[in-house]
Amino acid sequence: MRDLRPLLPILAFVLLCLIWSSTWMVLKLGLLTTPPFLAAALRFFFAFLLLTIVMIFYRVPYPRGIRIHGYFIGFGLANFTGGYAFVYWGQQFIPSGLGSILFSVMPFYVMILSIWFLPQETINWKKGAGIMLGFVGLLIIFWERIRFEGVDYLVILGMLAVVLAPLFSSTGTIMGKRARQTMAPLALVTLPMFYASVMLFILSLIFEGEMHAVWNFSAVFSLVYLTTVGTALAFSLYFWMLKNTSAVLMSMITFITPPLALIWGALLLNEPVTPFLLIGMVLIFGGIFLVRQGGKAA
Repeated sequence: MRDLRPLLPILAFVLLCLIWSSTWMVLKLGLLTTPPFLAAALRFFFAFLLLTIVMIFYRVPYPRGIRIHGYFIGFGLANFTGGYAFVYWGQQFIPSGLGSILFSVMPFYVMILSIWFLPQETINWKKGAGIMLGFVGLLIIFWERIRFEGVDYLVILGMLAVVLAPLFSSTGTIMGKRARQTMAPLALVTLPMFYASVMLFILSLIFEGEMHAVWNFSAVFSLVYLTTVGTALAFSLYFWMLKNTSAVLMSMITFITPPLALIWGALLLNEPVTPFLLIGMVLIFGGIFLVRQGGKAA
């Protein structure tokens, strides 16, 4: 019988692209009737419960010690609370496909943070040109929203929130990459999700006290899908891939997820795909490509 293990990274990659491209559309559905911080808190809390059951089933031990739990709190704050609080809040006001494109600036943050935390990293002309190209792509996308659709400040603030979110996720990625060398994927994501959910519940109590969720079919489907598929399965796959997959294959997720998210949004939510949006996306992708090429040359 043929050994299928070499195909596992490719299968995981395809599955992760399909999952993460669809979560933007499903998230948008849930936000129609549920407050953003509450929706995010419930997502990560139920994902924590589900992953705990999986850890018990596979007899994966819970890490112990004050120091490791302090790390989990910081990791959960960076990767889940910080990133997803901004994503959920901002996504209320913008189309799902646009949110995916704006979030794709994450490689720029990763590069800048790598330079900060890894002194041996330098900015060459390719990296500099890539940052400028990506910035121009963002300007085109923002300019379309301001110039052709009128100034809707909530839309602009929503876009800025989603652009800021990857800064936190990038910090979490660097932390997770280091910890993944000595820690199982399930252990790495389970407890941070619990701590993240607690922080998001606190944000909900502070800012959403007067808001009430309406648990219709769309809201329940969104919560169940994002909890089981978009969080528990996707992040387990992602941190498994960090150790078992080539950097080249991992980098392709950035290029594939946003176009797929545009397709999901256009087909299922009738979201518009404008020429300016496509031009901005291409420029951002071109910038990401140059940044990655500059990293190889360094």
